Amino acid sequence: MLKTLTIVVPCYNEEEVLPETVKEIGAIVEDLIAQAKISTKSKILFVNDGSKDRTWELISEYSEKYSYVSGIKFTRNYGHQNALLAGMTVAVK
Repeated sequence: MLKTLTIVVPCYNEEEVLPETVKEIGAIVEDLIAQAKISTKSKILFVNDGSKDRTWELISEYSEKYSYVSGIKFTRNYGHQNALLAGMTVAVK
């Protein structure tokens, strides 16, 4: 049985760089899945930490477009460490 990999990415106002992030990390995830090194259930989990720009909209769009993208949305900024902790908590469920 293949291991499931979840890459947790905290996000705060990442509208400008998110497309490149999805492209680069997504290519790695797709390649590892194609090589049967990780499960097809593996994903990139973006944690929107109260962004004021279009970060959440982009995460939502990418999660519809790519099966390996998902997201969590905070109502306000809780900080990088809390975003990581929330992502890791969701990842192990």
